[in-house]
Amino acid sequence: MRSLLVALLIALAVPVAAQTATVIAAIENLLKQRPEDPTLWYYLSHFQVEAGDKKAALAALKKVDELGEGFLPPREFGFEAIWEDKAFQALRSKLEARLPRLDFAPVAFEIDDRAFIPEGIAYDPGTASFLVGSIAQKRIVRVSPGGVVTEFAGKDAKLDHVLGLALDSPRRTLYAISTNAITEAGEKERRNTVVAFDADTGKLLQRAEVPGAQQLNDVAVARGGRVFVSDSASGAVYEILKSGAPHTVLAAGQARGTNGLAVSPDVKRLYIGHSTGVAMVDLATGKMTRVTVPARETVAGIDGLYEWEGQLVGVQNITTPGRVILMTLSPDGTAITRVQTLLSHHHPSLDEPTTGAVTSHGFYLLAATGVNRFNREGKIDRPDTVPKPTVLRVLLSR
Repeated sequence: MRSLLVALLIALAVPVAAQTATVIAAIENLLKQRPEDPTLWYYLSHFQVEAGDKKAALAALKKVDELGEGFLPPREFGFEAIWEDKAFQALRSKLEARLPRLDFAPVAFEIDDRAFIPEGIAYDPGTASFLVGSIAQKRIVRVSPGGVVTEFAGKDAKLDHVLGLALDSPRRTLYAISTNAITEAGEKERRNTVVAFDADTGKLLQRAEVPGAQQLNDVAVARGGRVFVSDSASGAVYEILKSGAPHTVLAAGQARGTNGLAVSPDVKRLYIGHSTGVAMVDLATGKMTRVTVPARETVAGIDGLYEWEGQLVGVQNITTPGRVILMTLSPDGTAITRVQTLLSHHHPSLDEPTTGAVTSHGFYLLAATGVNRFNREGKIDRPDTVPKPTVLRVLLSR
């Protein structure tokens, strides 16, 4: 759910309050190591816009065009200042022309509450229903097959802002990320908790505090019931145990801006979406490696990340206005050999897509969220522009 600005500051280990010049210098330093990384050039273009250097911003975007595929600067993520510039629009049109148009995805359901501001979603195969969490209203609802919305966890659950959700269906347990650290007030006294509920009754089962976390974001459940959570603000990843303190799987600072998580079917590898790509942790040794991708492709800025039949499904909302991608893994799971678009930015319902849920009927995408309107003061900006929360059904195919 991170904006481009925050994601980049996290990725570069630069405090949010740092001057733009400092961020630009950090990106340029990384480019000395990875001069053909189109993601870094894309981020550099954004910050050059912020610095007011249109010429440098366009030069960086030309490098993106030269080196990468899958990029399309969104107006609301840092490119407003040059949006009407003819040279920028020409470059953007060139980038867009190379993108496939895959906009078939029927609406599965909507929530008739524009102030809900959802971020996480989980599917319950036992009841054929969906569980959706609210950032703004600090609650979780259940959406039945007929689209009826009922309360699952409300005021009595004492939740903070609800982000990632994951269901352990065999054990009938829903895990939810509850954090106050997405607002300025919350950062003064952070609360980061993984809350477990009985999926059938809504009964509170466990509140696992993660005192070392800066801002928890997403949660994933592996086969067998192991639970992993990401801390986007520090880059750490934790395993939540049934009792006792959380176990650190990935220490802070190794992969900045950690977000979506996915576990291999054999529970040997944990995949982590972060600001500039996808990393993999060997769960036996704890060693982290960067997952390689084909030349020109980008898997950066993935919000929701999921395992499906030995492959990865990712939701992007930073390097593009929004798309869903399928990443084919090598036999040993250490490399991405193909990146395929399942849903492109052309779909009219997309408004900062965040996460989704893999089901036997397809991938259900939380397509319209309005998350970017929820500000650091904990209020909703421009409420008249917030979309109705919308979930799309995206077909899964090889």
